[in-house]
Amino acid sequence: MTTARASIPRYDAANANRFGPCMIEHRTAGTGLSQLGTYFMIYDTDGHSEPWTLHYEETVYVIEGQVRLITVENDTDRELTGDPGDLIVLPKGTTVRYGAAVGTRLLLSISPVDWRERVDGLT
Repeated sequence: MTTARASIPRYDAANANRFGPCMIEHRTAGTGLSQLGTYFMIYDTDGHSEPWTLHYEETVYVIEGQVRLITVENDTDRELTGDPGDLIVLPKGTTVRYGAAVGTRLLLSISPVDWRERVDGLT
């Protein structure tokens, strides 16, 4: 078994992708972490992402700005608004639309990071 080395991962444009109204960067990609993934999300436009159902557990920490997540619970939309310093917890199976004020910066952590490998039929 290979052990991951302690590191300070830096920004890598190869790990950044557009996700609806924001850019999301998988900061811990390539670090050897097998369970935990950490991402930075920065909003540069208004609006919300398309609905996404989580195949993992997720936390969202608001670094700057204001996040406005919409979750679907029993066919009803529920808005969760978070300000700097707030932590939002999204259990596995939550359906969410990510949105925030322009300039908002978030730190997301998910587990397990290798969820795609664990879910048959998803790419």
